[in-house]
Amino acid sequence: MFFVTVKLTQQTQICTQAQHDHAGNAMAIADAEIARFRAILQQIDELEVEFDKVRHIRDIVKGFRARVEGLERRVDRGPSRKAR
Repeated sequence: MFFVTVKLTQQTQICTQAQHDHAGNAMAIADAEIARFRAILQQIDELEVEFDKVRHIRDIVKGFRARVEGLERRVDRGPSRKAR
């Protein structure tokens, strides 16, 4: 009877240790995935900043284009009436 109890105790300890190891590995994998996800979110934030810069540049270019087109129309019309 004592031998059976010792054997069951050993088997329980082995099983418990295996479960503990498995849970530890799962936690390590989860931590690594969380870190990877956070890095991806950081990259997304950086890209959003860059896209904002591009949109701002686009707006500046649109303004310049509108000014140039306005000047072209004035030049195409010839001298203004005041100069005559």
